[in-house]
Amino acid sequence: MKLTFPKEEYPSKTLEKIGFGRRQCRVCGRFFWSKFPRDYCDDDECRVKLGLPAYGFLGKPMGKKLNYDECWKTFVSVFRKFGHTPIKRYPVLARWRDDVTFVEASIYDFQPYCVSGEVEPPANPLLVPQFCLRFNDLENVGVTGRHYSGFIMVGQHVFNRPGNFIYFKDEALGYLFELFTEGMGIPEENIFLHEDAWEGGGNAGPSIEFFVGGIELANQVYMQYKVLQDETGEKKLVELETKVIDMGAGLERFPWVLNGTKTSYEVVFPEALKYLENTKLSFKEKVILADHTRTLFIALFDGALPSNTGGGYNLRKILRQCFSILRKTGEKVDLVELMKIHSNWKIFPELKKADFKLIADIILEEEKKYKEMIAQGIQIVKKTEKFDLETLRRLYESNGITPEIIKDIKPEVEIPADFYAAREKKKERAASGEVFDTKGLPDTEKRYYEGETKGVAKVLRVIGDYVVLDRTVFYPRSGGQDCDLGLLNKHKVLEVIKQGNIVLHKIDIGVFDMATCPDHPGKCGLKEGTPVEMKVDKARRLQLTQHHTGAHIINGACRRVLGAHAQQAGAEKTVEKAHLDIYHYKKVTDEEVEEIERLANQCIHDGLDVIGKCMCRTDAEQKYGFEIYQGGAVPGKEIRTIRIGQLKEGGADKIDDWDAEACGGLHLKNTREAELIIITGVKKIQDAITRIEFVAGAAARRYAGRMEAALKECADVLGCPEDKVFEESEKLFEEWKGARKK
Repeated sequence: MKLTFPKEEYPSKTLEKIGFGRRQCRVCGRFFWSKFPRDYCDDDECRVKLGLPAYGFLGKPMGKKLNYDECWKTFVSVFRKFGHTPIKRYPVLARWRDDVTFVEASIYDFQPYCVSGEVEPPANPLLVPQFCLRFNDLENVGVTGRHYSGFIMVGQHVFNRPGNFIYFKDEALGYLFELFTEGMGIPEENIFLHEDAWEGGGNAGPSIEFFVGGIELANQVYMQYKVLQDETGEKKLVELETKVIDMGAGLERFPWVLNGTKTSYEVVFPEALKYLENTKLSFKEKVILADHTRTLFIALFDGALPSNTGGGYNLRKILRQCFSILRKTGEKVDLVELMKIHSNWKIFPELKKADFKLIADIILEEEKKYKEMIAQGIQIVKKTEKFDLETLRRLYESNGITPEIIKDIKPEVEIPADFYAAREKKKERAASGEVFDTKGLPDTEKRYYEGETKGVAKVLRVIGDYVVLDRTVFYPRSGGQDCDLGLLNKHKVLEVIKQGNIVLHKIDIGVFDMATCPDHPGKCGLKEGTPVEMKVDKARRLQLTQHHTGAHIINGACRRVLGAHAQQAGAEKTVEKAHLDIYHYKKVTDEEVEEIERLANQCIHDGLDVIGKCMCRTDAEQKYGFEIYQGGAVPGKEIRTIRIGQLKEGGADKIDDWDAEACGGLHLKNTREAELIIITGVKKIQDAITRIEFVAGAAARRYAGRMEAALKECADVLGCPEDKVFEESEKLFEEWKGARKK
């Protein structure tokens, strides 16, 4: 059931001060505020039902004739006057979150930690021009005049924490109202303020929607409640400690209303549409190319890649829609040139630094895949008669033929809406491991970050064959790094895991003589409250840290060889070997592998410092950027960063960073300690993800020894020097092929 709020929950004090009265719409029944009495709200559906045009501003500009960029400047000038700090947009690829792929609203930038009050925002209050991606209304792009796959949501955000109250409802509405009237020049009588309620993410609050001429320009949410359920299952609202102003305004709509153009696209994409004006494309097709290339360009710039999984599926989908338009019309439009036009956007000057050589290569690779898919799809689709949901899924999963390609070949095929809904859902994470009762236990003091490998601790609890200590030198399995092993007293530690902030040590109970442990039959034999001596296997610890630091070294090398998009997609570090999964759009060549390995070993040779430091999340993001979330989102208000770089004298500040990541693993102190890195294999494990297998340190020396022994054995078998093995093997192979033909 939708939440509703009484009049008192809205900023009525300010509304009455500006001379607005509360009315009720005779069509939809909702309450709204306006300058003069009226019995219908300004929603386009209500207007149409009363015989009015959906939009009253078409051909009738309602304010100052500002262009797209000038509208943003007006936001800045008005809100800066009220103490707001304009900040840079966040990347569209939401690496800091594990529940979404792309940013869909400006508040995403600050969820969950700023909204919950755990972490200070980068400024407070603030204004952000956040580029957002939404793929749920693609069929409306170029049709309605207002839909986009990517758009700017201007965010007005305030985080009122206990002891630091800034402003709330009445001031928030007053500032936004001044933007509309004095900033944008919109007459008060053309502004209609609709009462609404917002709920999401377990929070809720009243909201005011700003309508002008039948279209919503902004929605100001007063997030002040946590939503709970009482004993009867009814919703119960509890006051939040941190009260948030979350105003989102679609920037593209402002110049549309102010200029009264036929659609918003003319004022948002003037240069792109001019570039396309001499083509045979329809207006809708021109808009789709302009919109989709802008969305793709910013996503690629921020490190996202088209693929057949996750959010990459949507990027590939809109790129293939561009290819489809060009294939059907026969037009030769350079999509990269369109992206270069978008790079001149004054609101986002950083886009001028885009690597267009890399972007062109990505587009070329995608075009090759599209053409191959069309050629393959024509044959399969022609033979298929039924196109229900199950058939569409089978064609996609078995043959890689997307619904878009099917519709490209057979336009009459209807694509079930739930196909896209299923693709949009993020895979639920499988529950991992056993859950232990650690209630009432304090957080384990983690001494492994200090490099300690031995010490004395107190037993706090024994849970079967698991032991919880007050402190530990044993690193638990985490972040793809295997755990430490060793001894507790004389008893083997078989596994170390972490549950929340508590570390559990699994003991080999088979080593105990039960006659000597009468108090703990079937358990590990260690008594709660007694001291225990800890001793870590140092050789294992060193090898694991060599592999973990090695993964960071290779990560830095990959970005230098393949491009900034080559971010970590996953990793595993064991004693025997390690691997790093990276995002890349095509096969990594042998020459690129050699260069990655060469740079990695150069990094080792240069002896760069490896510095671990706990930092406030916001400080770390501002200093290193969101690329620090290489291995995915990291929980907590503080994050541990690992930097590999050369320091100035005195060790104060960096000169240059080879790599900087949020990481909870164990690392070396200097890259020289990694000794040697050998890449043992490279393979594509899924679309747009490549796995680099490697060994470092002692494991690398052992691997090199095995390879040398194998080479010597081959040379002995072939009866040739070691440097002639390849040549002799080829000769032998040719002789074998010749013998088979006889």
